[in-house]
Amino acid sequence: MVTQASDVAYRFDRISVVYDETREPLDEEALDKAALILSNDGCKQILEVGIGTGRIAKPLQQRGFDIVGVDLSKRMLAKAQLKGIQNLIIGDANHLPFEDKTVDAAVLAHVLHLLKDPAETFGKLARVARNEIVVFVRKRDDAPTFTASNERGVLRQAFRKAAEEMGYALPSRADAWRDRFRNETEFLSSFPPNELITIQDVDVVTTLGERLSLLEKRAYGYPASIPDDTFQKVIERVKSSIDTEKEIRYRRVDQMGVWRLLH
Repeated sequence: MVTQASDVAYRFDRISVVYDETREPLDEEALDKAALILSNDGCKQILEVGIGTGRIAKPLQQRGFDIVGVDLSKRMLAKAQLKGIQNLIIGDANHLPFEDKTVDAAVLAHVLHLLKDPAETFGKLARVARNEIVVFVRKRDDAPTFTASNERGVLRQAFRKAAEEMGYALPSRADAWRDRFRNETEFLSSFPPNELITIQDVDVVTTLGERLSLLEKRAYGYPASIPDDTFQKVIERVKSSIDTEKEIRYRRVDQMGVWRLLH
C-alpha cells in the first residue's frame, strides 16, 4: 500500500537532482535575520524536519548552529550530506526517533503544505524541542499591478490541456491541506504562531518561458507516469501555445513563524 510518507519520499527522490536549481533561495540578509532570531531565543541545537538538500540547514550550520536533519527522501539527504551536513536521519515528522526535549528548536522549512495533520505534527515537534518550533513559509502577495497569479494559472492550464490531449489526465494538486486552505498564510491562521516575522521581501520579475523551463526539469511533481519522450512533447506543445516572453511580476515574502513552548 502506498502511504502519504512513501509518496512524498518518492516525489522528492525524483526531483532531488534539480531541486536546488529550481527553488528560489533566501538571500544572506534573510539568513542572518533568521539566525539572529534563533540565537536571541537561546537556540543552538536545531532539528530540521524535512531538511531536504540542506538549503536552510547549511547556512545555519555556517552561522554556528548544531544541526540534526530528518527527511523521508534518501536522495535529498545524500545532497545535504555532500554539503557537509553529517547528522542526518531518514525519518518521518510524526515518528521522530528522539527523546523528549533533545533540541532547542524544531524547524520546518517550506514543508508545511505536506503535513496531513499539522496539529499532530506540531505536537510531535513540541515533544522533542525545548524552546520553540519554527516554520519557514513563503507567500506571494499578488497586488493588482502584479501578474504572477493569473499567468502561473495560464501556464498550468496550458500544461494540463496539452497532457490531456496526449492521453494523460493530471490529478489535482496533492498538497495535504489544499482542500481546506488556499495557501500557507491562510493555513497558519488555524494555529497562529506567537510571532510571524518577515525576513525577506522582494519583487521578482521573470517570464512565462523561464517558468516553463522549471517545469521542463520535472521539478514540481508532475506525474512520473508521463514518459520522458511524451513529457517533452507536452512541453513543446505548451511552448507553441503561450507567449514565452510574457513578463511575470510578483512580490515574494519569506516569513518565520515562531511558536514558543511553555515550560
